[in-house]
Amino acid sequence: MPSPPSLSGLPVPDFLRGPAEDIVRALDAQVPADAKKQLLRAQYTSAIGLRLAFFLSQGVLSSRVSGGSNVDGVAAAAAIAKAVLDPSPRARVADEDSNLGNIVSNAASGEALTDAEAAEVNQFLSQHLAEIVNLFRTELEHLENGTYKFPYDLNPATAPAEQWNPADVFAIARDTLADQSSVSARRDAKNGQELLDTFAPDPERYPAYYLQNFHYQTDGWLSKDSARLYDFQAETLFLGSADTMRRQALPFVAEWMRGRDESSTKLLDVASGTGRFLTFVRDNYPGLQCTALELSPHYLEAVRKNNARFEGGPGSLTLVEANCEAMPFPDASFDAVTNVYLFHEMPREARRNAAREFARVLKPGGKLFFVDSAQVGDGRALGMEKAFDQALERFPAFNHEPYYRDYSLTDLKALFGEFGLELEASTVAWVSKAWSFTKIAESAADAEKDDAAAAAAPAAAAAAPRGAVDDDDDLGEAVGRAADVDYSDSGSEDAGVAVPAFVDRTPTPLPPPAPAEPPLLPTPPETWTQKKRRKPTLPSHLRAKRRK
Repeated sequence: MPSPPSLSGLPVPDFLRGPAEDIVRALDAQVPADAKKQLLRAQYTSAIGLRLAFFLSQGVLSSRVSGGSNVDGVAAAAAIAKAVLDPSPRARVADEDSNLGNIVSNAASGEALTDAEAAEVNQFLSQHLAEIVNLFRTELEHLENGTYKFPYDLNPATAPAEQWNPADVFAIARDTLADQSSVSARRDAKNGQELLDTFAPDPERYPAYYLQNFHYQTDGWLSKDSARLYDFQAETLFLGSADTMRRQALPFVAEWMRGRDESSTKLLDVASGTGRFLTFVRDNYPGLQCTALELSPHYLEAVRKNNARFEGGPGSLTLVEANCEAMPFPDASFDAVTNVYLFHEMPREARRNAAREFARVLKPGGKLFFVDSAQVGDGRALGMEKAFDQALERFPAFNHEPYYRDYSLTDLKALFGEFGLELEASTVAWVSKAWSFTKIAESAADAEKDDAAAAAAPAAAAAAPRGAVDDDDDLGEAVGRAADVDYSDSGSEDAGVAVPAFVDRTPTPLPPPAPAEPPLLPTPPETWTQKKRRKPTLPSHLRAKRRK
């Protein structure tokens, strides 16, 4: 059952806080468990219902500002209502006949959808809306079981003003819609490098791949306005589910924290963005000694602002402006590392460097909690593998995600495993997935072997042939054609990036990479939850296929 209500974050004088919390606990003890459960369910469903309705409306308005759309917003709203009210199985996209990929490509090129194409998109959206509802249902189960606290941002008494105060909500919604026209102009022009012409950022400070307008967003990651609008834009894109997708890692964190001393636990949040995920971690474990690492100074300021609610508490927060490929921390500095929605925006070598750094700064036995986009093959869990994979193929072209295709094919289990991070559990929900890894303590023999391999790596790298391209690269070329971008060498640091002459392409000095590239998925990635310390096993229907 959920823990008793807390006065944390409420404007209660310090001298009254203790007695008031005693009263709240005493009253809570008198409420029957069933009544608590019903009250929790009512509170959560009402908050989520408002969130869904609001961001669906915002999404429809954004599509109109973007130049119009014949995707039926009313039908989408009806699909939400049906998914909420009707627990029966929802209709699936006719996967074998899906033409969704071509439809999305045409829409990204500015072509109007036919009525039949709009109907297929609406069917696809309806199914995805049902999966969003399932994501919320899973979170409600966690709340009912007391896995983690009721999210502070869903409670008007503790949520930031910009989420519940009508004037603040109107202001940020207005500014987001106003910015949408410039986002749409970049999308129409397929210009994801405006940032370079406008800001001319310091190449010594920022790697070339970072200096882009990801999602065609104004100013990329390098302005105060971008940091202010980002969370609202993300929630609009994902119809109010972005925070819930981030919180998929909290059950893994909760299992690990059970019985641990918060005051002696050091956690590093890598690429914190605005610090949203970190706020949920700290809300549940206020005594943690936290460090937030972020490359953008404007987003780092947003981390400070969003975490101000925890100032004066038992824990601590250190802000560090740095590149995650070369983090300024000693080896084995942290008990846990968290990373949310970073890897799909990094080229292959940068992902390798980051994975190496995650492992380096973790103590033996430490945990990596990782959340990112779903990958190719994950649609099987939704009964729509073909349509889902087509959408993943075309999404980068529409939304300017130049490294997304390569990420979607990367075997993350193998990549992290290369640096001693063992996969313990994973979950997939809608378009996102969460992973829990443990850093394996090396034996003396293993360490000696690793030292020998590291010494031999430069010679092996020098002897290796350069410029190798994936054997099967038609997918990248197809995406490139849709976006007028060259994706044929998606492992390159500059894939899809037009870098002007003033940008120094020399990477920040890092430990030499291993000679072999991270393997691409020989089979679709896991889409099931794995039990702790258990070797992953394939579902029965896949085992039968593999035996054949």
